[in-house]
Amino acid sequence: MEKLTLIRPVLVKVIVTDNYKKAAVAELQNALHRIDVDLQRLEFHEKRLASEIEKKSQHTPQVSGQQIAQERQRLVETRGQLVDRVKNVGQLELGSEVVYGKMESPVEIKVGDDWRRVLGVEIVLQDGIITTIRER
Repeated sequence: MEKLTLIRPVLVKVIVTDNYKKAAVAELQNALHRIDVDLQRLEFHEKRLASEIEKKSQHTPQVSGQQIAQERQRLVETRGQLVDRVKNVGQLELGSEVVYGKMESPVEIKVGDDWRRVLGVEIVLQDGIITTIRER
């Protein structure tokens, strides 16, 4: 076998600009809004559950108070993490590079290739445009 195609990891980075900061904060604020809506929904379910228990309904509640409390705790923790991320975005230095995500790409290798070329690839974006493709 002379050649082989592999799948390699690709690191995607973003150059921090004002536009990136605004977009990142807007995305995080949308996520915060969705969590707040979910917390309100849980509060409604909790009140309904308490009402059913108070009435001693013959129907067994589908969701227990413990499950609601666990879900609330998970949402509150996630909300706290998102608030921290909003603060971190505000502290990012313009022009710095931050990790945006990871992807994969195929690469063809053959005998005699430099193995380091296969492993390290980065794509750098600035305001949604690919500015650099680096082999580490």
